[in-house]
This record gives sequence, C-alpha cells and structure tokens, in this order.
Amino acid sequence: MHFKLVIFLSLICFTINGQEQVSQSTKKAKVNIKKADYLDQRDYLGEGVKLLIGNVKLQHENTIMFCDSAYLYSDSSYVEAFDNIHIIQNDSIHLYGDLLLYEGNNNLAKVRENVKIIKKDVTLTTDFLDYDRIKNVGYYYNGGEVVSGENTLISDWGYYYPDYNEVHFKDSVVVNNPQYSIFSDTLKYNTVTEIANILGPTFIISDDNLIYSEDGYYDTMNDKAKLQRNSYVQGKEQVLKGDTIYYDRKIGLGEVFYNMELHDTTNHMIIAGDYGYYNELSKYGLATKKAQLMQIHQKDTLYLHADTLQLIPLIEEDSRMVKAFYNVKFFRKDLQGRCDSMVYDFRDSTNTFYNNPVIWAMDNQLTAQTIKLYSKNQALYKAEMINSAFVVAPEDSLFFNQVKGRNMTGYIRNNELYKIDVDGNGQTIYYPKDNEFVIGVNRAESSNLTINLKNRQITGIKMRVDPNGNMNPPFLLPTEDVRLKGFIWLEEIRPKNRWDIFKHTEMPSMDETTSAYDDYKFGDNDK
Repeated sequence: MHFKLVIFLSLICFTINGQEQVSQSTKKAKVNIKKADYLDQRDYLGEGVKLLIGNVKLQHENTIMFCDSAYLYSDSSYVEAFDNIHIIQNDSIHLYGDLLLYEGNNNLAKVRENVKIIKKDVTLTTDFLDYDRIKNVGYYYNGGEVVSGENTLISDWGYYYPDYNEVHFKDSVVVNNPQYSIFSDTLKYNTVTEIANILGPTFIISDDNLIYSEDGYYDTMNDKAKLQRNSYVQGKEQVLKGDTIYYDRKIGLGEVFYNMELHDTTNHMIIAGDYGYYNELSKYGLATKKAQLMQIHQKDTLYLHADTLQLIPLIEEDSRMVKAFYNVKFFRKDLQGRCDSMVYDFRDSTNTFYNNPVIWAMDNQLTAQTIKLYSKNQALYKAEMINSAFVVAPEDSLFFNQVKGRNMTGYIRNNELYKIDVDGNGQTIYYPKDNEFVIGVNRAESSNLTINLKNRQITGIKMRVDPNGNMNPPFLLPTEDVRLKGFIWLEEIRPKNRWDIFKHTEMPSMDETTSAYDDYKFGDNDK
C-alpha cells in the first residue's frame, strides 16, 4: 500500500512539472524598454499602457526598435510607434518608416509612410509594408520599389525575402536598367546574382531590340537570358523565335533549340529549323535539323528545305545572301525544284542552283549543271541554264517538246516563258499543231538559235549558224528520234506540295550518254 501511494504521488508531481515546462515554453517574450527620455503610465492611458517619449529604444528577442515616441501595451506586447522608426533585425536588416504597429505576439511589424528596408546594397521603399519576423519576409501591396545594383524594380505587389536574397514582384512590374527596361506581369529577382526569373508575360526593351517571353530568366549582371515559352527576340529587321532561346546581349547571339524561326521583315523571308542561331551584331544566321526557308513572292510563298541554311551578311554593301547546303528541295505553286546546293543573293535577287539542278516552271522542266533565276519586284523574269542545258515541256501524255544546248537563257513575262536563246550546240524537237491536233514532229539543229513561245506553244525558231531541220509524222519515228540525247522526264520526283520538300527521293543519273528515261523506275526510289 505504501509503495502504491509513492507511485501515485510521483505521477502527480511529474504531471505538474510537465505542465509548468509547457507553460514556460509557450510563454511569449515581452517587448522590453531599453531606453526613453520620458515614461508615463498613468491610469488615463489605460491599464497596462505606457507612453514613451524621446529617443525610445525597445527590444523584442533579437529585434531592436527605435522611434521618437511610442505606446507600449505590456499585456499584449503591442506597440504603436511614431516618427523616425528604425528596426534592426538580426544585425543585418534595417527597416525605416514614420509609423509602426508592432504585434509582438504575432511577430508582425506593420510600417507605414516613407518605408525603407535596407540590407547591404539592396533598398526597398514603399508606403505600406508588413514585416513577418519569424518568416523574415516583408510584403507590400500598394506599390513599391527595389534598388539593386544598376537595377530599379517597381511593382504593385511585392515580397522581399532577405534570408534568400529574393524579391517576388507581381502586377505592373517594371525593371529599369541603363541598357534596357523590363515590363512584366510576374517576376522573381535575386539581389545577389541579379537574375530576374520570368514567371509571366514579360517584355525586355532596349534601343537595339525587344525581347518577349513567358518563362525563363534574364541575368541582368551578365546580360544573358534563357527564354522558354512563346519567346522571341525582335531586332530592327529580324525576329528570332523558338521553344528555347539562349540569348547573350554582349555578343549579340541568340541560340535556339526546337521550332526556331528567323524572320527577315525587310525581305519577307523566314529561315526555320529545329536548331539554329542568329547574331544581331554580325548579322550571321544558321538553321539546321529540318531547316526550311520561306519567302513571300507577291501573293505566294516559296518553301525550301535543305540540310543546312546560312544567312550571310554583306556588310560593305548593306546586303546579305542565303546559302542552302545539300539535299535542296523547294516548292511554290508555279515553281518547284531540287539540287545539291543553292545561293540566293539579295543584291540582285538572284537564285543560283548548283550540281545538276532540276526546276519545274510554267509546265517546263529545266536541267543544267547550274541554273540561275532572276527576279525583280518579287517576280521571276529570267532563267539562265549553264552547261548541258535542257528544257522539256510535255505536249501531251505521249509527246515532249525539247530544247537542248550548251547554255540557255529563258525570258519570262507575266509568269510565262516567251523566249529562249540557245548558245552552242542548239537542238530542238517540238510538235506543231493544227486545230489542237499534232500534225508532226519537227527536229532542228543550229549552233545558236532563238525560240519564241506564246501560250506555252512554240511559235517560231530562228537558227543562226549551220541550221538543219526536218519535219516528220509523229508516229513513224522510233523513240530515239523523238527524244534528244540525255532526255529524262522527272515528274515523279517533283514536289507536289510544301510538305514534299521533306521527303527523301533519290535523284537519277543525269549522264547524257544514256537515255535515263527508259531505265529509271520512280516507284522503287521513293522513301
């Protein structure tokens, strides 16, 4: 019995002591008066209220508060302080203002009018700030400004986290820098690294360009950016777009991954690819991985694909050129073609196609070792075929009009081929008609000759040197007599729409020593 009583009494003592310990641990720290020139605590002030006047200094845990005068409510650790407010938090954060409402039990300081928070070289100013001592965060919601390095940041709402050196800005965010200004919906800024994290629609505007993004960051210290959503960099003549853009302002380089587009607004041209870059200082650009060039011609657009596209500046002439390398294909409603490589020169609006190109224009198939197309006012007016030139135009499903020579120049008007000059080894086969019926096959040869056309029909041939020709019925001649040596009809590998330029089809041999038309099997080569 005695033993049980001892245990019972011990349990009671343990419970009482435990309650005392909990009570002591949950007891709130009071605001202590460290200094004041005058103290008044008469009854008219209220129960437990002290009036402090002159050089007031208060302390709450690790927070020191200075002011000209204050009311201290001892029971609730509540302070109303006035004029020359200065709060020091953890010996590193300084908070200033004209009015302080301090809730000691909630560790919340409400500072009003001419408010400043200063930590090292970062200053936040506002007229309305609430500061949470425990979370160590100050927040405003009626306009504020942060000065950090060369940057001045303004917003309607803001949260300052001194421990993390971060400020979160919301609504009407403006960042002013000597080189540019940032306008944003939502921004997170690190006061040490000076990196602005883009969290919403954001414009970065400078004298040289405009940057837009909805996600990413801008390193204001090093002038570098990563832009990830609906982003573009717009210069005076170019706009660079892409899924992810790495931009370096100091060297003028924008590098793009996936869905890259470089818009040349002056020349109505777009260079695209899944990877590329553009330097706004050197004016050099590149696109690869599904590279594509799109150029507007009057009311139509040329679509061109190659393994690699380059935009090359011609600085001294204030112009540029585009180079396309390997497996070039292009499509426009009235013009299609393919070749190994191409160069477009903006100085004279000339397209040059290299290494046995094939071009289909106005129902004519043009082949040569090199072909040049000349444009004026975005309209094609001349075509030059250099070395082994050959033009084929189907008369119907059976017959082909053909012109062959060393070099040729074709003249185009209103999108119609109206004249061809042949220079060297000129040969032609064409089918004259009477009332829409083929009446024969005309074969003519001359070193130099001129062919006139109307409505895509040959209306006359002028043979200048050593002419030779004959007229025969169309069905009496063997195949070799109605096809010039080297004849080949390549309709099956012709791009039929803008998406065909990405299809891989093997190019048949263009060797003039054989008639490739009879040997080539189109269906076997499509991939």
